Amino acid sequence: MKIDFRRWRKVLAVLVGAVCLCAGTASAQDMKKVTVFIGPVPAYDAIWMADARGFYKAEGLDITFRDFPSGTTALQTFMTGQGEIVFNGDLPGVRHWIASKKDYRLITITERNAASYVVAARKEITKPADLAGKIVATRVGSTGSWFVAEFLNKNKVSGVDVRNLDTQVLPTALCQGDIAAFFIWEPFGSRALQVCPDKAHILSTAEGYVNGYTVAAARASWLATPEGADIAKRFLRATLKGLDVALSDRPAVHAYGKARYGMTEDVIETSAKPYVRSNAFDQVFYTDYCNLAAWMRSDKLMDGQFDIREFIWTDGLASIDPKRVRPPPPPC
Repeated sequence: MKIDFRRWRKVLAVLVGAVCLCAGTASAQDMKKVTVFIGPVPAYDAIWMADARGFYKAEGLDITFRDFPSGTTALQTFMTGQGEIVFNGDLPGVRHWIASKKDYRLITITERNAASYVVAARKEITKPADLAGKIVATRVGSTGSWFVAEFLNKNKVSGVDVRNLDTQVLPTALCQGDIAAFFIWEPFGSRALQVCPDKAHILSTAEGYVNGYTVAAARASWLATPEGADIAKRFLRATLKGLDVALSDRPAVHAYGKARYGMTEDVIETSAKPYVRSNAFDQVFYTDYCNLAAWMRSDKLMDGQFDIREFIWTDGLASIDPKRVRPPPPPC
């Protein structure tokens, strides 16, 4: 019997192709779908680079990013049960932890700093005392609220009317003269200077007042499941790889920020320059959050002591690098 090898080669090629197609389909099906709430802030450049370089996909994560103007706004949607991971600031996170009956855990610190939190003011406001009797704004409930309170208290300024405005509205409100100043993080102060350089200036940063944080968090109930804990660890591994790229390849960060958010290189670098990228639960973090809790108690936003052990999830960072997790302090 004569065997037609050419015919069998064709059959074998079809079978191999079918196997590869099935394997590819299975791989796609195995990808873990994750919705991440984020915002237009250069502090998230590690996440930008992990996305751009495919690090999340390499970890088996199919991520959908949803943009919000602030972490406070993102948490309002997160409270409804949507999303798995949310990026926000310090005060909004603690307030959400309380409101959600502690179904919230920090999984990492993206950055902390004081210099990129600014008081953008009208040119006629040249010192803190000039704000007395004036209208100022922040995103109430965000770190901006803590900043306003500490700034006015330490400078002994009273009679200030604090209004609530979303972050993207603040530069326009200042330039139009609707407010005398606003307290918020960059790049919104820089945007005000771009819009009306003849009317606005930076009166102060938050140095000497507060350390602002951007953090990543998830629900405690989700992290308690094997799947949730596994996804969170994958997310953290990919993000730390993204951080390495963000620190070493700034042009790539600039390109991503411009393509996605229309940010200029100057705005990105002005915002990013003061970042302390600890990506760790360290003593500075514990001290700052205890100070925040003390202020919240004084402002009747919190009752009793703050137990940081119930506020953070250390399993993820500890599994990647135990040195990133210092033992939490007693309740403060």
